[in-house]
Amino acid sequence: MIKINNVNHFFNKKQILKDFSLNINPNSVTSILGPSGSGKTTILRLISGLENLQSGNIQIDNNNDFSGSKINNQINNVSFVFQDSALFPHLTVIENIYYGLSKYDNNKNKIDSLIHDYNIEKIKFSYPHQLSSGQKQLVALIRGLASNPKIILLDEPFANLDTRLREKLRDKVLHILKDNNITSIIVTHDADEAMFLSDYIAILQNGQIQQHGKPVELYTRPKNRFVAEFFGEINVITGKKVNNQLHTPLGNFYLNNNNLKENYSLVVRSEGIKIIKSTEDDSIISNKRNNNLVKSPNNGRIIEAKFLGGSTIVHLALNGMKDYDHLHIKIPGINYFENNQIVNLYTDVNYSYIFET
Repeated sequence: MIKINNVNHFFNKKQILKDFSLNINPNSVTSILGPSGSGKTTILRLISGLENLQSGNIQIDNNNDFSGSKINNQINNVSFVFQDSALFPHLTVIENIYYGLSKYDNNKNKIDSLIHDYNIEKIKFSYPHQLSSGQKQLVALIRGLASNPKIILLDEPFANLDTRLREKLRDKVLHILKDNNITSIIVTHDADEAMFLSDYIAILQNGQIQQHGKPVELYTRPKNRFVAEFFGEINVITGKKVNNQLHTPLGNFYLNNNNLKENYSLVVRSEGIKIIKSTEDDSIISNKRNNNLVKSPNNGRIIEAKFLGGSTIVHLALNGMKDYDHLHIKIPGINYFENNQIVNLYTDVNYSYIFET
C-alpha cells in the first residue's frame, strides 16, 4: 500500500498541492484525474523521488516512511513511465528494455514473454526514431516492468496518440498491469481512459482531492459539480427552493434534510433526460421506471440533432429556459426527431444531482 499524508508542495511560492492525502491499495490501478496544472504529475514525481517532499509524508508498503526533505532521490521498486516514453535514442529496443539489468536477472523470463506476446520481437533491433508512437510507449512500459517493480507510475502515457491507437494500446496496458499484479498509478485528464483502466479514481482540482473512490461511485454519486462534469456532459438548471423541493423547468426534485441553504442548481447528465414526441402516449416510457422519472411540466422543442455513430446529441429548447440555455440530450442510436418538433421530457433522478450555488 502507498499512503500519502498531508502533502503540501510549492513551486516558486505557488502552492501546487494542498493537504493532499491518498491511500492506494496494493495490486490495484488508481488514476489521478484532473485538468492541466492541477498537480497530477507532481504527485508522481514525489512518489518516485524525483522531487523532494517539502511537507507531509509518503509511506510505501509500511516500510519506507519519507517525510520532508528526507526522501531519497531514488526509491527501490518504483518504476516511472513518462509521457514521451523517454527511451534512450542511441540504444535499440532490446537494449532499452534491459538497460541496467543483468542477463541473469530473475525477471528476464517474464520480460521475454511480454516481448513475445506483444510482438516486440520484430522491432527489438530497431532504434526509437524508427518506432511509431504506440510502439514507443509499449516498449517504455515493458522497460518499466523489467526491473520487477512493486509500483509503476504512468504519466499521461497515451496523451500523444491518436484516438484509435490510444484505445488499442490502453487495452494492452491494462492486461499487462493486471497480469503482473503491479500497484499502478496513472495520471490522466481523460475521464473515459480513467474509467476504463482504473479500480479507483482520485479527482484533483487545484492541488486538492475532490473525491476518491471506484469509478461507478464517482459517476453515480459525485460530491460536487466539478466531479459530475468531469465524467461527461451535464445540463445545469437553476431552480427555486420551495419547502423541501427544488422547482425547476424540468419539474420538481426533492431536497434531503441536509439541504439547508437557499440557492441550488439541478445538474443532469445528458443521458439522464428521456424524450418522446408530444403526440405519443407517455406510458411507453413512464411505465418502465416510473419511480425514477420526473416528467417536465414544460414541452421541449428540438433545435437540432447531431448523429455521432453510437448515439445522437439533441439540442433542445425548453419552455421556461432561454434558448441560449438550451439542453443537450444524449440518446442511443440514430436520431428520429426533426427540427422544431415538440417533445415531452422525463428526467431520471439517478442521473440528476442537486448542488449548492
